[in-house]
Amino acid sequence: MARVIPPWLPRVLLGGAVVLVAIWVALGWFHANQIRAEFLVPRSHLAGPPVEVVGNEAGRVVLERSEASEREGTWGLHGDGSYAQMSTIVRIDDATVERGMTTLDGEVVIGDAMLVDPDAFTGDPLTAHRIGFEELVTPSDIGPHTGWFIDGRRSTWVVFVHGRGDDRLTESLRLIPSLVEDGYPVMVTSYRNDVGATPSDGGLRTWGLDEWRDVEAVVALGQRKGAKDFVLVGSGFGASIVSMFLHESDLVGDVRAVVYESPVLDFEDVVTSWSTAAGTPRVVGWLGRRLATARFAIDWEELDQPSRVEEFDVPMLLMAGGEDAVTDPDDTAAFAEALGEQATYERFEQAAHTDLWNIDRDRYEETIRLWLAAVIGPE
Repeated sequence: MARVIPPWLPRVLLGGAVVLVAIWVALGWFHANQIRAEFLVPRSHLAGPPVEVVGNEAGRVVLERSEASEREGTWGLHGDGSYAQMSTIVRIDDATVERGMTTLDGEVVIGDAMLVDPDAFTGDPLTAHRIGFEELVTPSDIGPHTGWFIDGRRSTWVVFVHGRGDDRLTESLRLIPSLVEDGYPVMVTSYRNDVGATPSDGGLRTWGLDEWRDVEAVVALGQRKGAKDFVLVGSGFGASIVSMFLHESDLVGDVRAVVYESPVLDFEDVVTSWSTAAGTPRVVGWLGRRLATARFAIDWEELDQPSRVEEFDVPMLLMAGGEDAVTDPDDTAAFAEALGEQATYERFEQAAHTDLWNIDRDRYEETIRLWLAAVIGPE
């Protein structure tokens, strides 16, 4: 005798399917909001738990021991009204780390909570290095953006495009002295939604889909000021912006060379890795990214540089940290290999994301100096 399907069963199954789909969409919508908050809303680059100052005298600082305070290299210490630079580790015990310290601004006081800053300097080229500069105001398609201009002897100018953070002009202060010493004029630009820049209508980052126009505006301003051609330096997120400039701008023919540090080459890969690390189910992460496209106009394919490798036609230096948890250094190496002879790849084993200078200042500066000398030539 054939079994009779209860008339209510299809309705129950359909209703259950609808509920499951509704839950999936709700979770995807929530995850799209998480993507917006983590990656698209402008915010300061300073993050991580602060470290407490437990001792400070005679050019040394004693900090509570943490992953940040015990990293080798040169780092900034950003406090409330103070800024210092910590250097060589002198002593480590179970609870504290003692390091060399130079106070750059204000006063570091015992009990202060300090954020470790990879930028390592504060202020501007004059206060950080006694290098004179001109306040730069760049007219863009949405309004003016501020920055710095340092004149030099060469006709090839360097444009520095900073990474994540709406207050990152200071990221360039690590590299500026060596560039100036070698005679390069340097332009450091903010871009839409930065502090000191014009906000976009939506107020969100687009990881280069819109910001490339701000790089174009700086290059055009440099041309008007007398530059013959340009080297573009992109750090982290800034590399994604530079890549989109290379794809979209009519001024790309004036670019002689590109330098990338810890480059974001595939934004979707960065977001996917972050979602996975946070425990987001794969199907929810996938839907969240699709909803981010619909809601925030993020075109993942446009930002997938490895899939567009044949569109690049400029000498490129790519530098990556072996401990980078944001952009996989092996992916950067593979991208460099796909570019062929136009690319040079350098890996800094102990470095993480955009902190190559902090870990090995001498090698970082010498790598860029020698590569530019080979590509650009003598003055």
